[in-house]
Amino acid sequence: MRKYCLPKVDIDFEFGYNENIKQLREEVHKMSEIIVAGAGHGGLVAAWKLAQLGHKVTVYERHARENLGYDQKDPVDAAYFDYAGIDYPEDWHAPNNVITLVPIDETVAPVTLPEEKGASTLIVERRELLAFLIDLCEKAGVHFEFNCEVREPVVLGSRIIGIMTSQGIRLADLVIDACGIDSPVRRNLPDFTHIQKEPGNFDRLHVYRAYYNRIEGKPDPEHRYYVYVNASGTVGFTWLITEPDSADILIARFGEVTEEDIKENLDFVCAKNEHVGRELIRGGKVVDIPVRQPLAVFVADGYAAVGDSAYMTIPLKGSGIGYSIKAGTILARAVEADKDGLFNCDTLWKYEHDFFHEIGFAACTVALEKNLLPYLTAKDVSDFMASGILTAEELAELNTGKIEYLRKNNIVSTIKNKLKLLNGMPELRNKGLKMVGWFGREKLVEPLFPAKYDREDVEKWAEHYNDFFESIKTDKIPGEDNE
Repeated sequence: MRKYCLPKVDIDFEFGYNENIKQLREEVHKMSEIIVAGAGHGGLVAAWKLAQLGHKVTVYERHARENLGYDQKDPVDAAYFDYAGIDYPEDWHAPNNVITLVPIDETVAPVTLPEEKGASTLIVERRELLAFLIDLCEKAGVHFEFNCEVREPVVLGSRIIGIMTSQGIRLADLVIDACGIDSPVRRNLPDFTHIQKEPGNFDRLHVYRAYYNRIEGKPDPEHRYYVYVNASGTVGFTWLITEPDSADILIARFGEVTEEDIKENLDFVCAKNEHVGRELIRGGKVVDIPVRQPLAVFVADGYAAVGDSAYMTIPLKGSGIGYSIKAGTILARAVEADKDGLFNCDTLWKYEHDFFHEIGFAACTVALEKNLLPYLTAKDVSDFMASGILTAEELAELNTGKIEYLRKNNIVSTIKNKLKLLNGMPELRNKGLKMVGWFGREKLVEPLFPAKYDREDVEKWAEHYNDFFESIKTDKIPGEDNE
């Protein structure tokens, strides 16, 4: 019996020719049907649904089961769980999710965003959520291999046929990549897939998250959730969420977050909030999260990326749990529709098509706004907030990344019509005009998205999509900060 045991087997055959795959399946011993690389949220949702449909699913995860997930809480809109058909615990409901944006210029009043209307927002412990999803998977028959590092894809001709792990090669009909922003599977895909391997400049946010003690006897602040924009004069934000027994502090930067940055921002927060102490209770790690538009292409023959592996987050803040849950559901639906079980580009494109039309194109709109941030000074942010160019309610909607809002409302027209409010601030107005120009050019992107998979059309789409967003990042913004 011949076994293919090299990471990449060089066999020359035409793209999409599946007779070789059928032959390989007959020759390989104990071939799994579906592999999920990494225990990410979207991958677990897809695994759960596909196991319920009768597929043999195995999840390979480099961490031990007890070490999965960040030691922190995060908000998730209940609508994403409802979309996936997941019954979540009642105690995940949040008391409120009101955010107060605080400019560094103290002459400018903070802006308190209204609580989302009609949305049931949940607050979940990340580790508890992963344990919950793993439990769902195991009850559905999903097998888990923890402490197993995923290293790269196994490629046969034009097809991804498995993964190389620390425990050897694992082969499958379909590999679902849920390894995260630095996925070793995505990074090592062949160039002919047209899947972008690495995020570019300003595509990732470096984030420090930690919970500190509350000082006894000090009262609660006026607002529970403060966001300090461009704190310490750097591009990024710092937040403080006051919990009953702790102070949740996050420091997010496009550049590296150093020990000095952490101390400086902690000093800043403590100086403005006397109830915040210096004793670290939990957390305290620096991690990277994607803050950009989704990948132009995230499927190949035998391969589909989900969650952070495909950069599926709200670009303004990097929150991706909800998008991942929805994407995992859409992926399972596309796999179910593939009655031949070939899982090639022709059938997996339905997953990408549905994701972009339900989430992706709206996320692109938010990504354009995010790309303005590196060009904004602390004064720009204060002036922008003081101008009233966007209402508190509009800012709240944009913060959630709600697809319904972005679809039903013309953000370009809204901002363009309000630019007159910046007439007394010419540099900031010029930056706003530049962003409006970006939005106008974005309209040329969506029509090129292929309704069905065609290799040439997909190649053109990927080139145009990637070139557009790269041009945005290199486009000079008028103002002193570019001199």
